[in-house]
Amino acid sequence: MVSTRNSTLIKAELIRYISSLGITVNTVTKARGNKGFFKEGRIDISKNLDDDSSIRTIVHEFAHFSNFKIDKTLKNLKPLFGENAEQLKNELLEVTKFVDENAGANLLNKEKEKLKINIKSLTESIREKYPDFSPAGDFKPFKKFSRFSDIKYLEKYDRVKVTGLKDSKTYTLATVKEDFPDVSEEIISYLNLKSQQRRRAKISRRITKMEQYYSEPCELFARFIEGLYLDKEYVKELAPQSYDAFIERFNKNYYYGLREIFSILRLLIY
Repeated sequence: MVSTRNSTLIKAELIRYISSLGITVNTVTKARGNKGFFKEGRIDISKNLDDDSSIRTIVHEFAHFSNFKIDKTLKNLKPLFGENAEQLKNELLEVTKFVDENAGANLLNKEKEKLKINIKSLTESIREKYPDFSPAGDFKPFKKFSRFSDIKYLEKYDRVKVTGLKDSKTYTLATVKEDFPDVSEEIISYLNLKSQQRRRAKISRRITKMEQYYSEPCELFARFIEGLYLDKEYVKELAPQSYDAFIERFNKNYYYGLREIFSILRLLIY
């Protein structure tokens, strides 16, 4: 971060400038559960952020506003970086990972890898007795055992409540041996394997959703601008072509309001 001035003063100056453009800036809101969000004519910043985090979020959300002034769809890179914009995506993603540690989904990928190892271990334990077992196919011993048993519900759920005519019963993977005393260790392993597969699939969906979000043109641009505030020189190293394309347009005052924002931040862009 470039400026050594008091963060509270910088935040106030940013808000004054943005407000002078006719944009309502709310700082006593939950921001829909996010750090901030931009909507035409309005920027919300979470009241739970300290001043330094608020400044970062204001810069990020104002970048959305500047983007909106150029392309109201917020869905295109070309209006922001030129005809070769699509070739800059990998660079911009590297900047995104620098700005937001969640962008790489590191924790989720570690959890997914751990589940992969667990699934492999459970598969091997089942194959000690059933060599032809495939984690992707039916497990005939389970089908036979569960035909007239409520244990069949645990193939799809870790915890399930089965309601009968007179009463109900709750079953869980953690108590499967108590609830079904005759169940074999291989079937228990199979049920745990199916549970691990469900968790892995859920994580995969989350990773895909995150990748789609972070790859959106408006998010790539906003984190590029946020990255310039955090460490301009490092961003230049990560994304030299993107920086050159940006500077070419910035020097022509192409990006609405960004020159003034950078001036308030004492950030020299050239």
